[in-house]
Amino acid sequence: MQIKLSHLLLAFTVTNTALSANESVQLPIKKVSLFSSGIGYFERAGEVEGSVNLTLPFENNAVNDALKSLVIYDPATNAPLVSYAPEDLQKILSELKINISGNPSVAQMLHSLKGAELEIYAPNKIVGKIIGTQVNREKNYDELSLFVNGNIQVVSLSNVTSYRFTDKKISHDLARALDIILNSRQNVKNINVYLPSSKKRNVSISYVIPTPVWKATYRLDLSDKKPFLQGWAIVDNAGDTNWKDVELSLIVGRPVSFTQPLYMPYFLNRSSLPLSIEGFAEAKSYESGYQPARLYKAVSAVSEMADEAVMSAPALADYDTPQSKSAGEQFVFTLKNPITLDHRQSAMVPFVQSNIKARKVSIFTHIPQGLSVNPSLGAELINDSGLKLPSGPIAVYEGGTFAGDALIKFLGQNEKRLISYGDDLAVKGTVSHSSRTQFDSVKISKGVMTITEKTIYEKIYMLKNSGGTDKNIILEHPITANANLITPAKYNEKTASAYRFEIALLSNKELKYSVKEDRLNRQTVGILDMDYTTLTLFSTNKDFPSNVKNALKEAVQLMNAVTAEKDKLSSARSALAESISEQGRIRQNITTVGSGSPQGQEYIKKMGALDAEIEKQYKNIEKIQNSLQKVQKAFESYIKDLSV
Repeated sequence: MQIKLSHLLLAFTVTNTALSANESVQLPIKKVSLFSSGIGYFERAGEVEGSVNLTLPFENNAVNDALKSLVIYDPATNAPLVSYAPEDLQKILSELKINISGNPSVAQMLHSLKGAELEIYAPNKIVGKIIGTQVNREKNYDELSLFVNGNIQVVSLSNVTSYRFTDKKISHDLARALDIILNSRQNVKNINVYLPSSKKRNVSISYVIPTPVWKATYRLDLSDKKPFLQGWAIVDNAGDTNWKDVELSLIVGRPVSFTQPLYMPYFLNRSSLPLSIEGFAEAKSYESGYQPARLYKAVSAVSEMADEAVMSAPALADYDTPQSKSAGEQFVFTLKNPITLDHRQSAMVPFVQSNIKARKVSIFTHIPQGLSVNPSLGAELINDSGLKLPSGPIAVYEGGTFAGDALIKFLGQNEKRLISYGDDLAVKGTVSHSSRTQFDSVKISKGVMTITEKTIYEKIYMLKNSGGTDKNIILEHPITANANLITPAKYNEKTASAYRFEIALLSNKELKYSVKEDRLNRQTVGILDMDYTTLTLFSTNKDFPSNVKNALKEAVQLMNAVTAEKDKLSSARSALAESISEQGRIRQNITTVGSGSPQGQEYIKKMGALDAEIEKQYKNIEKIQNSLQKVQKAFESYIKDLSV
């Protein structure tokens, strides 16, 4: 099987070493498999005798794929050799005596050859060694400096009519460089395959390279009771090799395929480290020593074990390498008859002809509010052809004439799909929509209240059929995010973004169609975090059930008790603050009039009475605080344990 692409193999020549140098045979293409993903599998096969050299020229942008996928089958040899000569243009040019990479000017080229002997005519003959070139900025031209017979002579390059290097090596390298640059522009790279043998046998070579994508196009006839589908494949032989009686397969699938730069040599950059030179070690001398007998024996035993391990170390096992393979969900169309197609030519070949389940429908995909629109004229297809059908355009025919164009994506076996190929002018549709929010439920769990509201969305479609035939309407209703379908209870189909409802619309009739969805919205709040006003409002909410309202009313009463104690505590603290302030004022008066004066004595009596009052106030505040803690605890305990 083989595939086709613009990077197709250009030619495949087999040269038999037993033949004369100018005798050759061509190994023809036998199988081609074209993938819908833009790659092609090619198989060449034929009979050869003796050792052969096969030359495979590939276009530049196909050679890496060929190296990655090349498979050789030769039953008479187990030592095939694949060779090629990658050309690193810049590296080759830089190794020549004259480097013309980078498109240098004549002045730049001559300047790079300082010391070379040059023969020029300007217009008289001059022979000398190149010193260099420079720009005469006053006269704006390049000059050449030559060392001629012990003198330096400057010549304007504009006056030079010819140049010749007396060093034949430089002239040879210049000619070679020009040839290399010219050849590098050719869009062909050769891969050589050597198959050594003395026998006559059949061999084959296969490879995968880029090819033009094969294209599918369909014709659908809805005229008869049994609609008919015909599919054509457009294939391209984009290479320079003719296909003659080739087994052609068309593959629907997307295998993993990638390219890697395998053709050119690849070098890794390595870091450069300084020499590891330690210098000289200091000379030392050591006295004799003795080991304890037990330690000596242990060391000896360890040494013997190490020697034995070295002597008896087992050889590495030669395990079988596990193999892996993967299979994709692909479908293959193989033409019943071989195909013949010249190079750089294209063809159309049928790949499916079958009755198919289909019925006409009118499809409303989107109706803007406030506008009256026509549905698309279409068909519902069920692929019962037994084949997986690739994407492509469909020319639809009806009543013996063209009805419109449609597009279809990949269609699996027994899969249902809608297509549209025009507008149904006999049908119109409008839509209006509304929404409302209502209470749904309330729940209290351990002091946390969850209120659920339900938003109901409704769209009312008004459909009118002014034609003389009944219509099958497919209505696509966009799905509201996180909502549930209420009416109708069921849908015919569902996509990622829409419900599909099928509606029978009689001729010259109007129809009202309602679609309802609802979505729940939940609000969660802690009762302990509510203020008095909010809690009171919830306890009197007419939508809440009575048991919830009663529980919240009890919470309000407990909150009132807490609030009352807080108010008492605030008043008591205010009274205490006034008493302490009065106490300070009296002390100031005593200091002013003196404690021994009659007025001072009166202030001292007031001070005593005020001290007693302040003592009572402190005790009252403590009493209120204890009461507040009690009712606060009762309120918090009630809320935390509240579940309704």
